[in-house]
Amino acid sequence: MSHTRDLHRASEMGTRAGAVATGMTPGKRTLVEMQYEPDASHARAQEAKAGQAEPNQQMSTEAPRTQETQVTSVFRKGAASPETVVGQRAPDPAMETVHQAVAPNGSPTVVSGGGNNCQPSLPVLDWVVVEDGTNWRADVTAMRVSGTIHITNWPSNPSSMTVPNTANPVDNGNINNTTGSPNHWQAAIDDMADYDTSGGGAGPNWHSTAASTAHEWAHWNEDFLGGAIPAGNWTQTNADIDLLTVPKSAHADAAAARTALAPRVNARFNQFITALANHWNNVVAPHDVPGGGGRGYAAGARVLSGLISSVRSYATTKGWTATPTPAPGPGATPAPGPTPPGSGGAPTP
Repeated sequence: MSHTRDLHRASEMGTRAGAVATGMTPGKRTLVEMQYEPDASHARAQEAKAGQAEPNQQMSTEAPRTQETQVTSVFRKGAASPETVVGQRAPDPAMETVHQAVAPNGSPTVVSGGGNNCQPSLPVLDWVVVEDGTNWRADVTAMRVSGTIHITNWPSNPSSMTVPNTANPVDNGNINNTTGSPNHWQAAIDDMADYDTSGGGAGPNWHSTAASTAHEWAHWNEDFLGGAIPAGNWTQTNADIDLLTVPKSAHADAAAARTALAPRVNARFNQFITALANHWNNVVAPHDVPGGGGRGYAAGARVLSGLISSVRSYATTKGWTATPTPAPGPGATPAPGPTPPGSGGAPTP
């Protein structure tokens, strides 16, 4: 029996200013056909642009509405056609390890473009029926995880005095000491330093693809695998499902036993799903905002901290110490002249 459903996305958008069995031959020993109907409804949980409210990043905690039939086809020695059974372990020696805990297995699909976001799908449970003395018993064979991570490249023009850009603090790079320039070394530092502060985020002028990548993978590795799945207590869920039995005296075969066991397996797995979803909501909704204590922003900030150190070190070697003068915006009062050497304020951390 499998269950699948999309979680809502956690994202760092890169802007602060915002079936059928086929191919069965005697050479193929087994085939498992998964047939399920996932609930396709989901919403993107994305970082709001500056000045706008955060979007709803909650995911539904209702039980996944899925149905699955596991069909196993086995070519026995000397047979011209496969023997097919429903919901039963294939009699293959390689598949005979039962009643053991399984670890989450799988990984997200990484897509270039489409914003910066992480969208895990709810785990999929695979289980079969095995003989256990006078009983038939449920046996978990896999807990599969999947999802999608989108990464959109931030502009990187190492030798061009343009923005948005990725800092390259070297001679003939893209960092200068020109008052009012968006490429001024302190302006670049300030723009990156507020990434994980209230009202901050990526850009608008200085950021990096590496920071966005670290942000999204932190959602997968830390928030989902390291947080949501343990919060659902998968280890205990696996153990509980493996203890579910029905007597052989009342169920003639594995198919009948599976029909009887399915509601109990579903109910226990759905407890796990609900706990996992509740944890994801508590991690994503309140914390995946700049300055909100989220793991994604913390991971991105660690990457940007390295770039900030490089820019500051370069400025020090060049003897640049003055605080930059912001470039005037439309209708703004012209900026004052450069701060005389030796009298400028200390650089912003």
